[in-house]
Amino acid sequence: MQEMRRITFASENDLEDVRKTLEQADLPTARSVAKRPKQALVAHALSGTVGSILAEVFLFPVDTVKLIVQTSTMKNGSGFFAVMGNILQEKGIGGFYKGLGAAILKEAVHSFNFWIWHGLLFQGFSHADDTSRTPTSARLVLNLIAKQLNWLCTVPFEVISSVNQLSPDSPGFLSTAVLLYQNQGIGTFYRGLAVSLVLAINPAIMNTLITTFLGLAAVARMSVGVDYEDARDHGPATIGTATAISKFVATLATYPLIRAKVLQQTSAGQGKQFSVFQIWSNIIKFEGLRGLYRGVLAMSYKTVLWNSLMMMIKSRLGPRRAITPPATPPAEKNSESPMMPMMARVPFPAELITVEKLDEILGYLKGESGTPQRRVIALEHRLDDVSHELKEVKSMLTQLVAQNSNRDQPPKQASR
Repeated sequence: MQEMRRITFASENDLEDVRKTLEQADLPTARSVAKRPKQALVAHALSGTVGSILAEVFLFPVDTVKLIVQTSTMKNGSGFFAVMGNILQEKGIGGFYKGLGAAILKEAVHSFNFWIWHGLLFQGFSHADDTSRTPTSARLVLNLIAKQLNWLCTVPFEVISSVNQLSPDSPGFLSTAVLLYQNQGIGTFYRGLAVSLVLAINPAIMNTLITTFLGLAAVARMSVGVDYEDARDHGPATIGTATAISKFVATLATYPLIRAKVLQQTSAGQGKQFSVFQIWSNIIKFEGLRGLYRGVLAMSYKTVLWNSLMMMIKSRLGPRRAITPPATPPAEKNSESPMMPMMARVPFPAELITVEKLDEILGYLKGESGTPQRRVIALEHRLDDVSHELKEVKSMLTQLVAQNSNRDQPPKQASR
């Protein structure tokens, strides 16, 4: 009985070790991939925010030139390099960094808010996270919703930052906000919101293409002999390149709407607020069809470099990107191959060895269900009864053997 108890305790300890090992393991399964955002949601948001702030500081001069080009016309404006030369000549190096403080505040709030929404949506509605195992249409919709929720929370920060950046004296974020509120009311902070919600398709396209391009890069690396895990462990350079291509495609597809949004947000607010179609009509009237893409070069410089740098920094500082779980290999239909020999019972499926199952087994062994003490006592009594009965059977067999041996012996002869 003591030996049986030692075996039971050893089994409990082994199961406990296996359960802890499964909890700590980072296996490339759909279950483990789905758990990762819960543990690293804030880390992803913080790393994305740091990457966005650093990218904003490094590329803010390009953003200043881009904003001036986008809000000018063919008659009173110039190209990207001409505007850059004018700023340098009139205001010096400091002219490129006018409004940097407000832009950093806006970008910090904007980026952190986006990555929180992004993580929550993919955590709740995608079992395989933002990987190529999630269908492209689902990734596009989730990225679109994440960006629209992001704009609902942060569009006032963008309006204030853009107006402050274009103001001659750049009074600062709070001063610009107070001035806008006094002159035009609370509604002015949501100028261009409708366009922003539509333009959410731009980063949605970008983020969807990033995952697609990274999946293609992994396939290309696997084709030359790299194993599955290493092929999908992308470095900052690969992520930055995929981001640059994706952002360039998304920018070209949506740029006319981008320029209309900028003109809406930075208008002086005098008179009637123009709609997107009215802005497009005025652009075509005074600048021609090429005017719809005025500033696309500056926009490409800013957005492509900015997003590439941000994603490279995020991948370096943040947790590892979720790895696409491997697909289940198809079963081989070969009737000639012999079946695996099995003893006693069908083997326990490996995919069912989960933490919950082990907890259930441990709970049963430790007595979380039923009355184990009574079962053990009853088992001890039964073993005692069996032992007693076996002793009686042994005694009876001994007696029978003795009687049989006496009958087989020949009778002794009488003495003369």
